[in-house]
Amino acid sequence: MNKEDIPFWIFLGDIHGEFHQIHKIDSIEKAQGVVITGDIGRVGTRKEVLQFLDILHNYNKIIFAQIGNIDSFDVNSLFDIQQINLHKKIVRCKDFCLMGIGGSLPTPFRTKSEYSEEYYQEVLNTFALQKKEMLTILVSHNPPYKTHCDQLKQGSHVGSKALLEFLKGYQPEFCVCGHIHEARGQDVIGKTQVYNLGDFASGYYGKLLLSNTPVFTLCSFNL
Repeated sequence: MNKEDIPFWIFLGDIHGEFHQIHKIDSIEKAQGVVITGDIGRVGTRKEVLQFLDILHNYNKIIFAQIGNIDSFDVNSLFDIQQINLHKKIVRCKDFCLMGIGGSLPTPFRTKSEYSEEYYQEVLNTFALQKKEMLTILVSHNPPYKTHCDQLKQGSHVGSKALLEFLKGYQPEFCVCGHIHEARGQDVIGKTQVYNLGDFASGYYGKLLLSNTPVFTLCSFNL
């Protein structure tokens, strides 16, 4: 199979209203689907997200999405109505299983969808009960603690300890996150490959190639 024939999915997050850049994603119309990690609008309203989905549907109609910390809980309800929600859900696709957890830990900005470590622990405990039978991807808006993916510019780690412990124990093949824009990059927790996509508003996204050995790649349309 030629590389261009390998099925793939697009992952993006921290879009922050930059909807006009969707067309810049390489071959998005050929992707099997698109996964959104959260923070879709500038202020997180249902109206913004509907606008985004209308635009994205012009390029790809298979979408799974969840709220980030900017997005209101009305957005979560919208995703439920459209049957594309990942937040607190397990979605089994043909080739892999998605586990979704949106929002973020508390921030200094008091954004709309912020949760405690205890909340994360509760959700992740339900995920941990699921027997791992196929390629599994944890889609988390908030990155796990003390990795290359949760570090602020000044060096502080602001990720979730509950996420870190879940990844150590459950060992999904991939964890795809965002939230901390400057921490775009990758790390490894045991056998789990962790990727912070960076913010789509700056031209960053990810691609999962479903080859015999699945490969995740951090991408950019500004380079």
